[in-house]
Amino acid sequence: MRGTIKLGVIFGALAVILVATVGSAPAASKGSWRFSPTIDAPWANYGPGQSRNSLTAAWGLCRANPFTTDSPFASLSAGEVDAIVGDPINNTGAPNNGCSTPQNETTIAVNPTNPDNLVAGANDNRVVSPRTGLNDGSGWAYASTNGGVTWANVQLPGLTLQTGGKGVFKKMDAAADPVIAFGPDGTAYYANIVFNRATPASGIAVSVSADGGLTWSEPNMVSYSDAGNFLHDKEWIAAGKDGRVVVTWTRFNLGPHRAGYLESPIVGAISYDKGKTWNRQSFPVSDKSRPYNQGSQVAFAPNGDLYVAYEATDPETGYRTDSLVLARSTDDGRSFEQASLARVYDDRDCYPVYNGRQTLTNMHFRLNSSPSMSIDPRTGRIAITWADQQGSYNCGTPGGTAFAANGTTGNTTKLVHGTWGSWSGVIPVAGGSTTDTVFPSVAVGGGKVVVSFYTRQYATTTDSVVCNVKIPDDPLTAVTSASIKEYTARSVCLDYAARALTVGSNSWGAPRRLTSESSNPFIQFANGAFIGDYSQVAVGSDGVAHAAWTDFRGNPGVSAPNQDVVVANFAP
Repeated sequence: MRGTIKLGVIFGALAVILVATVGSAPAASKGSWRFSPTIDAPWANYGPGQSRNSLTAAWGLCRANPFTTDSPFASLSAGEVDAIVGDPINNTGAPNNGCSTPQNETTIAVNPTNPDNLVAGANDNRVVSPRTGLNDGSGWAYASTNGGVTWANVQLPGLTLQTGGKGVFKKMDAAADPVIAFGPDGTAYYANIVFNRATPASGIAVSVSADGGLTWSEPNMVSYSDAGNFLHDKEWIAAGKDGRVVVTWTRFNLGPHRAGYLESPIVGAISYDKGKTWNRQSFPVSDKSRPYNQGSQVAFAPNGDLYVAYEATDPETGYRTDSLVLARSTDDGRSFEQASLARVYDDRDCYPVYNGRQTLTNMHFRLNSSPSMSIDPRTGRIAITWADQQGSYNCGTPGGTAFAANGTTGNTTKLVHGTWGSWSGVIPVAGGSTTDTVFPSVAVGGGKVVVSFYTRQYATTTDSVVCNVKIPDDPLTAVTSASIKEYTARSVCLDYAARALTVGSNSWGAPRRLTSESSNPFIQFANGAFIGDYSQVAVGSDGVAHAAWTDFRGNPGVSAPNQDVVVANFAP
């Protein structure tokens, strides 16, 4: 989604994802609609008068329990497994005392040589930065060798100061936006953005594991800068044959002396030696006709072609609308063809706004319409999913005004699949009406297209007090008293679910609920404004699907409610 370059106050130690705000463009910008960086660095995101030590920022990693009991949820009982082991209590600073450290923004991959070997990752805030004295993201992997029954939690070395970083990695306070990919030979690759909280230092880093995620190499820096006019943001990684690895990301150009947002192209880099060295750093992926872009995902086809999906503003509408774009390269990223596959409905009139950001009815967490892409390693079929607000009130109407104050969102997950030049057209997956689905992910394999997503479908009619309590919309009121709550007639709880389509029939199976209980996202982060900005599903060579998401129940009976990584395995 589009937004100004200023994102407002930070929410704890995590990167701030692509958000939509309404406002005029900086003078240096070419259009009034453009994207925002995910990176949570005060030098990039704070406007005049905003303080890193503001009240809402201080409450980022721990805030008042909105429930009437410390244990409002039942034990996990639908086959879902909490992948977090030894979640410590955050005791750094008075506002942050007493809550378990959060994990969110989940990624998961299956070893193609062993379908029982899974590796997941997340923003993980269990380690304290000596430079800031606060818990911060530092890069963790969760590895399973028994198909997700049990998990080992592994700290990646050297990404940040607090994890033994050397050279420029000593400058890094946080590692975030994790992505994992396996190569055909079973080598695992873990990408992160890394950045300093107070200076312009930022980069894209890759770590490598040769033993299924149980140990990891020192990181290699793919691209790095320490100048205020550029920052590296929102990466994705793909691993192909013969040791080829490609990372794509968004490179924000903020202009001389950060005078204005000039462009945010999708760029990439390639390694021919399993991530040890990197070539052609920042090669262009998006074309110059689309200067404002965000949210790329990259994947190799079985024949070695390289594909990159991303969201781009439309030059035909003066950059007022967005599209799903797919780029293809047949020469290792030296050149790309571009195809616009679908209109994305995330205009300024599509969503209600909380604290300057677009969100869902009665919700506070920020949204995005970035694509999720998967390519079948056997057939080469490509599937791309995303969520938008088409059909809600004035959404997509030329000259539309702000979303109705008393409106009800109906966010819908969509899919296109096929091969280059031959596409299914846009297929609804789930959501719409009052159910809302967000942060979808897609995986292709075994003749199936599997899409997973957060949904309000199962909690829309609940009368549970747990699901009908939210934090008041005034962000300052929300953090000044532990006793202040706001009750709403509409449930704010979410579940995680999946749906599978049989290739060739375009016939969806019934939605599969993966959570045993709906849970309230107004947990952990100030004002409920961050739940992680993506989730992921993967399909193994045995046809089993593995979904990983941020769950808000914690591990009932083991920890109090907090954000944990939960994984479910199922046959689509």
